[in-house]
Amino acid sequence: MNGPAVNALEIIRDIYNVDQLLSGKEYIRELVKRLAQKLKVKFVMVGHDVEGKGTSVQTDYLFADGKFVDNVVYELEGTPCTKVLCGTRVNCYSAKVQDQFPNDQMLKDLEVESYMGAPFLHTNGGLLGLLVIMDDRPLEDLDLATAVVEFFAARIGAEYRRLDAEESLRRSNEDLEKLVDTRTKQLISQEKLATIGRITLGIAHELKNPLNIIINGTELLQDSDISEQDRARTQTMIHQHGLRANEIITSMLKQARQEVHTTEEWADVSRLLKHAFDVFFKSLNDIELKLKLIKKISITTEVKAQLFDVPAIERVFINVIDNAVYALAEKLQKNKSGYTPELQIELSFKNSRCQIRVRDNGIGIPSDQLKRVCDEFYTTKPPGDGIGLGLWVAKQNIEKNRGSLKIDSRENEYTEVVIELPAVRRDAEVEVSI
Repeated sequence: MNGPAVNALEIIRDIYNVDQLLSGKEYIRELVKRLAQKLKVKFVMVGHDVEGKGTSVQTDYLFADGKFVDNVVYELEGTPCTKVLCGTRVNCYSAKVQDQFPNDQMLKDLEVESYMGAPFLHTNGGLLGLLVIMDDRPLEDLDLATAVVEFFAARIGAEYRRLDAEESLRRSNEDLEKLVDTRTKQLISQEKLATIGRITLGIAHELKNPLNIIINGTELLQDSDISEQDRARTQTMIHQHGLRANEIITSMLKQARQEVHTTEEWADVSRLLKHAFDVFFKSLNDIELKLKLIKKISITTEVKAQLFDVPAIERVFINVIDNAVYALAEKLQKNKSGYTPELQIELSFKNSRCQIRVRDNGIGIPSDQLKRVCDEFYTTKPPGDGIGLGLWVAKQNIEKNRGSLKIDSRENEYTEVVIELPAVRRDAEVEVSI
């Protein structure tokens, strides 16, 4: 027994000479090859029970005549593998295995004389797979073969369990990523809908005027005493304001688009910025803030840019203005007297780029939070007031359109958002009062 024990120890020690950089399937392949070489057997098979029913085996590694061959699936009924699947230790047929399993066609085809198999198990004790060695000669040193096969089965089983755990973790991560992706899309959609809601409320205010004029005009046309000159003037007025209402509705539909834009279009950045301020300010319900707010607007007319997603850029402007007004309202609530809320919006053009500055003298942003305000799901607002996607979405949209977004702030003093976009200036600068 001392001789076999030494030989077994040498073989087991040889496992640790396997390249430490190998792992997973490559490591198991190397173990299978070394097992065949050390025990000098013709066939080594590592496989798993298909569907856990104990009726068929799928080989994962099949080594025959000194090389790996294609894997196979074979039925277990009438084969020695059934004994392995039902056991917990090595099952051995040292000679004449075909006589004991006459219905096993694979044993006949491979001219197998001896067979030894060992199972490897899940951590819960359930069968994970099996290791089998076969040869066309009788097994001579059963103690050596048993010790080595049992040890190799345990080592291969450990690697199988590790791979199984990694696969389970990978699937869990994929499921989690899908869940996060779905939830993120939902939150982004909510953020967009909130912005569109503000746009729609502002547009509703804009629609009232042309609609009132159209209604009044049609009522006037029903008056039989109206002169032809007044009738013609009224019809022209109705037509003009009908076009105006149609233009407003078209703008609203553009804002509601959610599809991905792949082509560029020319856009008047000046008009987008002015319209963003108009629709937001008209939807602002804080009357006290409206009365106290000082607005300083300096907009360069006809600054045009090529953008991939024009509605998204207008939503960015609205979001940035919304954040500024929120900061002003928060500070006004804490300082009812002695504080004048001030909002500055400036559009300028330099070196083929337009620059939009939105500055407020509101609550500001703490220095330790400033670097994170554009991170996904990060917000300085209290629960219920923000979900941390507004500036993140804004930054993504600006960068998608080859621009940049930067924020500078000092707590309790100011916040300034600077947006730059590639542009072409068409006209000169003018001061615009809104």
